[in-house]
Amino acid sequence: MPNIKSAEKRVSVSATKKLQNQMIRSQMQTAVRKFNAAIAEGDVENAKKLLPVASSKIDNAATKNVIHKNAANRKKAQIAKAFSQLERGIVVVKVDAKTLKQAEQKAAAQRKAEEAEAIKAQRNEAKKAKEAAKTPVKKAPAKKAATPKAPKETSTTEAPKKRTTAKAAAPTEPVESESSDEIK
Repeated sequence: MPNIKSAEKRVSVSATKKLQNQMIRSQMQTAVRKFNAAIAEGDVENAKKLLPVASSKIDNAATKNVIHKNAANRKKAQIAKAFSQLERGIVVVKVDAKTLKQAEQKAAAQRKAEEAEAIKAQRNEAKKAKEAAKTPVKKAPAKKAATPKAPKETSTTEAPKKRTTAKAAAPTEPVESESSDEIK
């Protein structure tokens, strides 16, 4: 820890400048990373939009002495070359380690999601198979009951005949009463 007041101020000023420099460097690297991702995908229009943005961020970093002027010129030349190769149809993929790692993580997450969906589909098929196995068992007793009902349907057809005879018997009540008179 510094004991002198000016040394304390230097520590605090250098800490704030370090944070500012990190912010500028991070913005520059993010812009270049997005541009490289567009190049890797082969998206010419998106790369065309991102080229001036990335160049601007690189120039900004060089102006604020975050990176050296020559380093800035080299980076701009690299991204311009990659863009011109993409326009000409030459496939050169330049991917930094972080972008590559993110791509691997996305691919792993997608594989895991596909495996989970496959497992869910198998479970659903197994459930449907179990339900299908249970439903014929329930239908089989119903079919057995349906076959004895067929003769009952003939008896139910006879029942309406009896009803018709009962209806016919209703007008014959006086006949029955006559028969009862005869008994007397």
